Amino acid sequence: MDGSIRLEIEAGSGLFLVICRGMWSPEAAIIHFADMELALRKARGAGRPVRVLIDIRDSPPQTAESARTMEENARRLHLPSDRLAFVYSSALQGLQAKRAVSAAPTAYFDTMEAARRWLAEEPER
Repeated sequence: MDGSIRLEIEAGSGLFLVICRGMWSPEAAIIHFADMELALRKARGAGRPVRVLIDIRDSPPQTAESARTMEENARRLHLPSDRLAFVYSSALQGLQAKRAVSAAPTAYFDTMEAARRWLAEEPER
């Protein structure tokens, strides 16, 4: 599988940016979530809110095994206080992403701008 999952943390905003490209293996997802877990621990330890923007526009729907790895790790790592926004380009991508996260408030968008606006909003209490 020739895909990749890259994690960046934007300077200033602290926004977690996850960029997915191509088809990636369950092993690549496990490595990504190990990196994400360290970054989440640092952010939460510093009292920063966790806001994650996941760009899957250049990543087709994944294998069942890769999707299951994503679901299990997302459920394990994300808290109800986190906010996640997926940006996708096809209905199949969106359906797979909707199955991946259930613990945190999550929204789905077709543009990066709309996702960023939603992530910047203060959540309702």
